[in-house]
Amino acid sequence: MLNVRFALLVCAFLLIAGLIAGCSTGGGDQPQPQVAVQPADTRASEEAAIRAASAAWSQASAAKDVDKTVSFYGDGAVVMSPKAPAVHGSENIRKGWAEGFATPGPGLSWRTTAVEVARSGDLAYENGTYDFVTTGKDGKTSDEKGKYLVIWKKQADGAWKVAVDMDNTDQ
Repeated sequence: MLNVRFALLVCAFLLIAGLIAGCSTGGGDQPQPQVAVQPADTRASEEAAIRAASAAWSQASAAKDVDKTVSFYGDGAVVMSPKAPAVHGSENIRKGWAEGFATPGPGLSWRTTAVEVARSGDLAYENGTYDFVTTGKDGKTSDEKGKYLVIWKKQADGAWKVAVDMDNTDQ
């Protein structure tokens, strides 16, 4: 009778030990919970990259360099200027810039006021002010000041390209 009790006690002990081992976090075939890792917040460095790209873009515009100016636009970009229909596509955007650069005078320059990068790090918007100085046939200078909004989209290669370029005059 003692051997039967001992055998039952050993079986109960093994059963309880097995249950405890199966329920613990390190045992069994149960998947372990995964700890979500937050990606690093790169918004400050992305903002700096967009500010640098915008400054280089403005310099290309001031130099009236069509190829360099248009290179800042991504595929499928749209330009929305005042008193004009929206311009879609690289060739149409190129044509618009070429026409603007043909106008005598110093041309177009702009200055960034603010850049806001999405937490996802793939979209951003920039706003600021622009100055478009032209010289008429009579030799008189015209100075149009305004504001703009640009939506930037991060490309697969990590470069930022303009998706939407919109401006309007203060006049």
